[in-house]
Amino acid sequence: MIAGMLPQRSVAQTGEPQYLSQVMTGTSRKHAAYYRVAEGMDGDAYIGRTYTMDGKLKAEGRYADPELSIEHGSFVFYHANGEVESRGEYVMGHKAGIWERFDPAGRPLAEKIYNPEPLANIVYTRAQTMPRYHGGDEKALVRYIKSNVTPPNGRKLRGEVVTSFIVEKNGSLSNVKVMEGEDPAIDEQVVNAIKATSPWEPGTEKGQTVRVQMRVPVQF
Repeated sequence: MIAGMLPQRSVAQTGEPQYLSQVMTGTSRKHAAYYRVAEGMDGDAYIGRTYTMDGKLKAEGRYADPELSIEHGSFVFYHANGEVESRGEYVMGHKAGIWERFDPAGRPLAEKIYNPEPLANIVYTRAQTMPRYHGGDEKALVRYIKSNVTPPNGRKLRGEVVTSFIVEKNGSLSNVKVMEGEDPAIDEQVVNAIKATSPWEPGTEKGQTVRVQMRVPVQF
């Protein structure tokens, strides 16, 4: 067992359970394959244990937050027979460094090495908390864009302009472009209007700010 881990137990001890699916995402008790409970602290870290629905320990480790949503620190996963399946470290929700792996009989398997650095700049299309335009929701954004577009020759605009852009971790906007447009002159105005809405409130994943690509259609 990793140094500093709490003693293994066969049943949960404290805390309200979080019900999890087979892939460890939140779900209802009816559809749960596992449940997770908070079991105290170790220094600044929050200890969490995950059990199968019949009470067998599946995983235990440290989290950065009391909601047990950001894995951070030593972790151990177990096979159904109680033998260690894998163990290693998490860094803010991502596996890092060397992870030891074992088969159900306890025999070592090939280690896996994880580098969380490339994940720092990954672009999400859907984050736990999506970026937010300071002027309101998407409808407010579309209204702002339309109010800043002047049709050439005074003609009435008809059609849809589909835009795409990335909200960076600091809320600035990058790679602003029109994916589907009607007129180059209109497309340019739409891009300029979107750029003028910066900065946004950035998106977050597991409590950390992340880059998020937005796709916003503007119907004229």
